[in-house]
Amino acid sequence: MKFRRASLITALNLFSSTIVNSGKVEYKRVLLTTENKDPFRASDIIKNENYIFFYPYHNIPVLLLDLNKTIEPSKVEQSGDGMSYIHPGGAGINKSIVAYVSICNHALVRPNSEKTLIKYYPPGERSVLYGGDSVICCCAHGSVYNPSDAGKVLQSPAEHPLTAVELEWDSQSDFMYARGLIGREPPFKEVFKEEGEGRLILESAPVKRLIDYTKKIVRC
Repeated sequence: MKFRRASLITALNLFSSTIVNSGKVEYKRVLLTTENKDPFRASDIIKNENYIFFYPYHNIPVLLLDLNKTIEPSKVEQSGDGMSYIHPGGAGINKSIVAYVSICNHALVRPNSEKTLIKYYPPGERSVLYGGDSVICCCAHGSVYNPSDAGKVLQSPAEHPLTAVELEWDSQSDFMYARGLIGREPPFKEVFKEEGEGRLILESAPVKRLIDYTKKIVRC
């Protein structure tokens, strides 16, 4: 009995550890829409274009990208806090669509309606700070992330990958949904200190091109 009880406790502890380190936090499943509240379809996305929507709070920006190639699931391991998790890969018919919370993990730089310092540089658009393309670069301090590989850091000063948004694609309707976060929880408290308490998105999240959201996109 003692052996069985000890084994059960060990199993429960392992299960608890797996949940803590899974890196997945579920939020309300919401439909991605156009600004007119019509469903935003996966086929509406222009490949390699920067799109933005807000989730899971009204003031948390997310970059939505069709990287025009299949994005396979990827394991993320971080030695600093022992956290590990699996990025599920891309969504859509070609498994090429990904989404990341666009808050730089170094200094909370994020897009706003006046100016955007963080964006995706598609193939052929070279980031001078990084010396290449196909990356998400923050022009504030030069942090660079790999959207094709779970948002992992390619260039410091950022230390942690971008938090991914879990996407769900309905193959029958071509509709897309956001349903949670994968990775480190973004610094919501710090953002809310600057912009006020976030309001949870509960029904739909309008999507627009980044160039239609912000007045100025800074490139570096």
